Amino acid sequence: MKKKYFDWESVFAHIWNNADEDGLWGDDNATLAGEFNVSEDEAHAMLAQFCHRHLIEKLLPGKYAIEGWQEREDSAEEPK
Repeated sequence: MKKKYFDWESVFAHIWNNADEDGLWGDDNATLAGEFNVSEDEAHAMLAQFCHRHLIEKLLPGKYAIEGWQEREDSAEEPK
């Protein structure tokens, strides 16, 4: 089994790719810890760092919103 790197780019890509169509990611630090084989404390610290950097916003326990999600949708809808 290939080990996933627990760097900020890999973790944010995981969150981005697993968000729903509204930019909501419905997992938590326990799920993230299991996905990357790290401790829940490390996963929590990474999510807290993302919140501090305004990449994601914690809405409720286990529910995060990706900030700037609308910008991603707008760029995909531009005419070719």
